[in-house]
Amino acid sequence: MHELSFLYFGDIVGRPGRTFLTKYLPKLQSQYHPTFIFANGENAAGGFGLTYSIAEELKRSGIHGISMGNHIWDQKGFWNEIDRMDYLCRPANLPEACPGKTYIVVENQSVKVALFGLLGRSFMNIPLNCPFKTAEKILKEIKARGIHNIIVDVHAETTSEKYALGWFLNKHAVTSVLGTHTHVQTADAHLMHQNTAFITDLGMCGVARGILGFRIEPVIEKLMCGKPTRFEVATGPSMLNGVWVKFNAAHGQATHIEPISIIET
Repeated sequence: MHELSFLYFGDIVGRPGRTFLTKYLPKLQSQYHPTFIFANGENAAGGFGLTYSIAEELKRSGIHGISMGNHIWDQKGFWNEIDRMDYLCRPANLPEACPGKTYIVVENQSVKVALFGLLGRSFMNIPLNCPFKTAEKILKEIKARGIHNIIVDVHAETTSEKYALGWFLNKHAVTSVLGTHTHVQTADAHLMHQNTAFITDLGMCGVARGILGFRIEPVIEKLMCGKPTRFEVATGPSMLNGVWVKFNAAHGQATHIEPISIIET
């Protein structure tokens, strides 16, 4: 089978991130000709969480699948909306009582790709199941369906936990392990054992001249004084970060990973 590819974009932060990604996506499609397009949408609604209407907006822009993170329930009502979206997966290692799909399967050109996300436990102050054991369970379900093209979004704070999950998932022959959450694209995109595309963090889609997509002043006030502040999405020129991954769909092995970073001028 011929080589296929996908684009995956880092955390979308608020309206500026959505607007710039939607504006630039046709150019990237023309340049890379991806079979699939994915993004992490956990900051897409005002910087915190997601809504059904915004998820639908992202889908209409051409995104085939959306992963989430620790802000998944920040928007009121999303708990009751998430089951309406068959193109979105919640972090798989949240408690079993949570609604939403633990993984999704997207099909294009008669090829199926599975996507699921994991939350790291280091410095995450929320109840979580073991990401390693959860991954084993999910992978067993996916592979039982005959699907071997598998992408995992590891939404975590620490580099060490992302690498540990990366090598663990590499042994389970996943196509790609992509880190999210810290909003700064890392310089370590590579192929683990020449078959799993990995990067510690994809970066973000949002305002470039802010702090992780948010206004600078409130963040500094909180860090300096401990002052209760409301973080607001920044304004100004935006950026988008992500990767382009090529893979052999016959056996699910990645063959190339290329970081993408574009700053609005």
